[in-house]
Amino acid sequence: MKIVNKFYPHALVILGFILVSLIYFYPVLQGKQIFQSDIAQYTGMAKEQNDFRAAEHSEPYWTNSAFGGMPTYQLGANYPNDLVGQVDDILRFLPRPADYLFLYFLGFYGLLLVLKTDPLKAFIGAIAFGFSTYLIIILGVGHNAKAHAIAYMPLVIAGFIMVFQKKYIWGGLLTMFAVALEVNANHFQMTYYLLIFLLILSGYFAFQFIKEKEYKPLLIAIGTLAVAGIFAIGANATNLMATSEYAKFSTRSNSELTFNPDGTKKDKRKRFKQRIYYRIQLWNCRKFQLDCTKTFWRFKS
Repeated sequence: MKIVNKFYPHALVILGFILVSLIYFYPVLQGKQIFQSDIAQYTGMAKEQNDFRAAEHSEPYWTNSAFGGMPTYQLGANYPNDLVGQVDDILRFLPRPADYLFLYFLGFYGLLLVLKTDPLKAFIGAIAFGFSTYLIIILGVGHNAKAHAIAYMPLVIAGFIMVFQKKYIWGGLLTMFAVALEVNANHFQMTYYLLIFLLILSGYFAFQFIKEKEYKPLLIAIGTLAVAGIFAIGANATNLMATSEYAKFSTRSNSELTFNPDGTKKDKRKRFKQRIYYRIQLWNCRKFQLDCTKTFWRFKS
């Protein structure tokens, strides 16, 4: 009976999240779909891949429908033994985009519980987070991967906080679980921003441990987070390794050009110094309201 009394408030909260998500996006219950411009373009690019998958029951990992032909590693490719993706599918059981709204609520609710907020206040806080203007706007235009990654951010932060609260086992497990889902969301820009925040957060906790001369708990916390991170990244190794291989041949990699248009050889060190110089010039132009048009175009070139 005690277990029921302990968990029934959370069950009611989750039920409330489901109802709010479905009510807000109630047309999905009528079989309708929200028009998302980015998803419409993606659907066209992924058609050849999806047709091949339906006909051959296997993955092509290549499509001729995008940029004259490219790998599908970042176009919805399915990888074998993707257990993290299967867990994610279970959590996103609602029709899209109600599923992302539900994840917003669930993730922030978990963070507020870790911060020792009572369930009712945590429920209200999670609703407020989920209905943040930007988080709804990105669903409207089809930034699904971004919404997906943002939804798991609070759970990652919650795991970090628990570890530094010396709840090493549960905190480590939550961190591993949440980071695995965050990476699986496949929006590395958002994950990069999250990493910056986590470094700042870790620096704060590290300072507190050092201040109290609690060196052993600090080392245990760092070790716990390291192990959780390794397992989480390892669970997404297939996608990460495939993307890393592909990136070397994409425009994200280094240019193969070694000469400038005027025939002079490129000097990366000189270019780096010039960009610092032009950046300082731009700052001076803005500060003193000077004409910086020439400097701006030199910086852009």
